[in-house]
Parts: sequence; C-alpha cells; structure tokens
Amino acid sequence: MTTAKPDIQHEIPVRKFLRLLDYLEKVGIEPAPIAKRGGLDMNRLIQEDPDTLLPGYRYSSLYELAAEEMQKLNVAVPWGAGIGSDIFHFMCYSIINCQTLEEALRRAERYQRMVYPMTGYHIILSVDGDTAELRYHFDNNTIKPQFMPDSWDRVEFSDTVAKASGLRVWHAFMGWLVGRDIDLIDVQISAPEFSTAYTNSVNTVMGATPSYDADYTAIRFHADCLRYRTVHTSESLEAFLRNAVYALIAQDSRPASTGAAIRSLLAKSGAGSLPSFEDMAENLHMSPSSLRRRLQSEGTSYQELKDHYRRDIAMRHLRENTLKIHEIGELLGFLESSSFIRSFRNWTGLTPKQYRSEFFDD
Repeated sequence: MTTAKPDIQHEIPVRKFLRLLDYLEKVGIEPAPIAKRGGLDMNRLIQEDPDTLLPGYRYSSLYELAAEEMQKLNVAVPWGAGIGSDIFHFMCYSIINCQTLEEALRRAERYQRMVYPMTGYHIILSVDGDTAELRYHFDNNTIKPQFMPDSWDRVEFSDTVAKASGLRVWHAFMGWLVGRDIDLIDVQISAPEFSTAYTNSVNTVMGATPSYDADYTAIRFHADCLRYRTVHTSESLEAFLRNAVYALIAQDSRPASTGAAIRSLLAKSGAGSLPSFEDMAENLHMSPSSLRRRLQSEGTSYQELKDHYRRDIAMRHLRENTLKIHEIGELLGFLESSSFIRSFRNWTGLTPKQYRSEFFDD
C-alpha cells in the first residue's frame, strides 16, 4: 500500500540524507539498497548539492527503513527515543486510549520501565507545584559498539546526541498527542555541548536553549498542560506510525493545529450528537474565546469543522451503500431526511442520491 503524501511538504537538505546513509555504512549496513527501497538513488544523492532540499516524507521513509535494519542487529536503537522501532510502536499502542496527556505519560513511563533492560532509556514524569518535568533517563553504557563506529564524526558526543534527540522526539510527540504546542520553561541535557549549530537546532525546534552538563536530562513545562485532552484515535495512530518521523518533523516545524485536534475529538465522539462549542473548548482545556481566536487564525470555525466531519461520514456511508439515505441522516443526528439532503447539497453541491449514483447503478 502506498502512503499518501502529506499536504504540506517540510523539506530536508540532502546532506542529512547523506549523513544517515553514511552512518548506516559505518555500522555495517549496506546503504544503497536502503536508499533504493526509500525511492532514492544513492549515486544521484552524492552528486547533489548538499544544501538541495528534498521533501521531508522522503527522509522519514529513509529513516524508518534504517531503523528497521538497525533492529536486525538485535539491539535497541538508541537515537531519538527509539522512534521507528517496534518498541516505540508498541508503546504508542499502549497509550493511545488514554484520555489526558498526564495519563498517557504515566502509562508510557510504566511501559518504558518494563523494557528499560533492553533499551537503556525511559522517562520519568514529576510535578512540583505549577511545574511539570519529564526526565529522559539514558544509560550511555547501553549503546552497543555497532552504533558507535570509530569513524563516525559524532562518536565522541554520542551521549549528547542520544539524550538531545530523545528529548526532541518526546517534546514533539507530546504535542502530537494533544494537538497543541507544549511551551517549555527550560531544557537541560546531562552531557556536553558539541556544536553551536546543534544547539541552535535544538533551540529552534523546542523553543528553549538547552543547558548542558546538567545533573540529568529533562524538559520542564507548565503543569496545566498535563490536563490537556489527547485527541487521537487508533485510526489516526496507524496513520502516524506509517510516517512517524515525518509527523514529528512537521510537529517540530509548525504550530500544532487546533483544527486537527478538534477533528480527532469529533471522531472520538461518534457521528450523532456532537459536542457543543463550549464542551469542545473544555475538552481542549481552553476558554471558548481562546478557542474561537485560534480557529479564526487557522481560517476555520467549529461549525465548519463539524460540517466537514459529518460530510465525510455521510460520503463514506453513501459509497459503502449499506444504509439507506434516511438512515444515514438519522445516524448524523438529522431529525428530518429533508434537512440532511439540504445540508449534504450545501456541503457537496449534490444530493445524497446523486452522490451515491456516481458509485452505484440505481
């Protein structure tokens, strides 16, 4: 099955593709076949200007293929909190039905403690008054020699790379879970700084300049964020896991979409009686006025999002041809078939019967 390409392309320079392929070669994995499986020609990449930009989803595909191959070495992938690995995927499955960010993080904490002997890393969540802290504990001694070849230009700072990349993934993943940015109070890394460019990169995507050589590795944020509702479903998780690296690249590089969060919450609520605007604001831990402003800034409204949601459900049932038109209207909460037909025409320009006739002969 071909994964649909994202609507917005976040671009990655060729040099980052080459760095990943070079790393694979250094750890004993032939890079050219991996590149080919990701739809890339390694020789052409080498000839490209290193600053040439390619779509981020191409890098995501390459990284996830690389993670699959590294797993075959029978050791846990230490970089980026293990994103792309089976362990990361199963953790996501274990938390997707949690209702709040805190519940999700608490369950992830338990899961990671269980697999810690295999991975060498786990998270620790604590709350002190108005401040929450997510520690990322990483045991550098667990990095297997295969992942630290002497010829790798970052081998001296592997501890820094493992801890900083783990924090970046967790910060972006938390934002994805709740469909909102998690503003950080500070970032600290219990390893030395190895380049100004890397520090600037962390600062850009996390919104806080990291402090190095700290007692432990952690991000701190306002404890109110722990009450944010999670907004994803098992279905949206599957889409996320098919392209997890790209999803977090996108999460890093743009504000989280409130509209996307609402669409996921609507999917959780079913097709009938949808939450009121005030209830939705409460679910998102926002005031109604704040929610209205955020939706306006995204060029949409709650009514428009509800209409699109009901339209999409109606179109799916009409294509499946298992329910009668009046039954679909009742499913969507319309008391009269005429109201459903009128609304569907406003949404699509067609009546439900006309839309269905495009797929089935009457």
